[in-house]
Amino acid sequence: MAARLAAQNAAGGVNGRRIVYQWRDDQGLASTNLVASRELVEQQNVFGLLEMTAAASGGADYLNARGVPVVGIAVEPVWSKHRNMFSSSYPEGAVDTFGRYVKAHDGAKAMVLSTRIAAEFSSDAALQRKISFEAAGIPVTMATVDDPPTPDQIDQIVHRMLADNIDTLSASISTEDLVPIMIAANRLGVPLKVVLSGAEAASPSLLQQYGAQIAGLTTSGPLLPTQIKTPASDRYHRAMAAYSPDLQDPDQTLAVIGYIDADIFIRGLQAAGPCPTRQSFITGLRAVKNYTADGLNSAIDFEGDFGKAAECVVFTAVNSTGTGLDVVDPNFCGHRLPV
Repeated sequence: MAARLAAQNAAGGVNGRRIVYQWRDDQGLASTNLVASRELVEQQNVFGLLEMTAAASGGADYLNARGVPVVGIAVEPVWSKHRNMFSSSYPEGAVDTFGRYVKAHDGAKAMVLSTRIAAEFSSDAALQRKISFEAAGIPVTMATVDDPPTPDQIDQIVHRMLADNIDTLSASISTEDLVPIMIAANRLGVPLKVVLSGAEAASPSLLQQYGAQIAGLTTSGPLLPTQIKTPASDRYHRAMAAYSPDLQDPDQTLAVIGYIDADIFIRGLQAAGPCPTRQSFITGLRAVKNYTADGLNSAIDFEGDFGKAAECVVFTAVNSTGTGLDVVDPNFCGHRLPV
């Protein structure tokens, strides 16, 4: 966030105005989030909030009643409720996109893994994948593991995959925890055609550690991984090097999301016009279509996509040598499904 705001200020700000900000820590507590929100609005007179927190629901009703613009990570249902709140993606709802992708890569029978840790989020994501696969005619076996999975659990999962003729593995667990399951499955001869992580792309350290053993490991989402060299990732890395040089790994997912959320806020200020008000920010940003964060994100219609799961996502996979990532499809699309 700091890098994106600093880059905008260096370019003259928005309509000649510099953007300044303050930090508050809600400690992941809804009650503290409300206190911080009230203090920032009533005492510090902030124009809007950027919320990188899983407790935004604490102050959400208050901020909506005051008409305060909010941009952040939509990990709670409240993000789909209040129209003053903006995000680059929403967790609710199911799409057939993932089922279509698996079908296109000859997958015929899937296992979907979730974790007992953070069970609500993981099981919701797993259910969405199950619905997506079944909509494409792909039978699904559900399974759960600890975080991280134990050796016994990995062994049980792999033998169950063999018994059920599984050729597609999808997991709403961390990519790091998925890797040993994938490697064990390959070692024991599970005929995997698709391995789909619902988490972050494989990190440089994972690639260095496992190499070709994780070739084909696929991730999906609205973000084009910045590890892949594009004009957009080049601009991102220049901004991070100039204004956030202390961050050792600028390619980590949360860093990119923070950068994009700050960019969304800047786009809202631009849409608000030369004399911005909170209402003109909200109205103007809702009218923005085909927003891509300068190429870092799949296209967003802030009105049409409000509160809905993305129909189009980026699929990337570890290359055949395990030395980097390839874009399998930059804009693979499906349709939203009733749940």
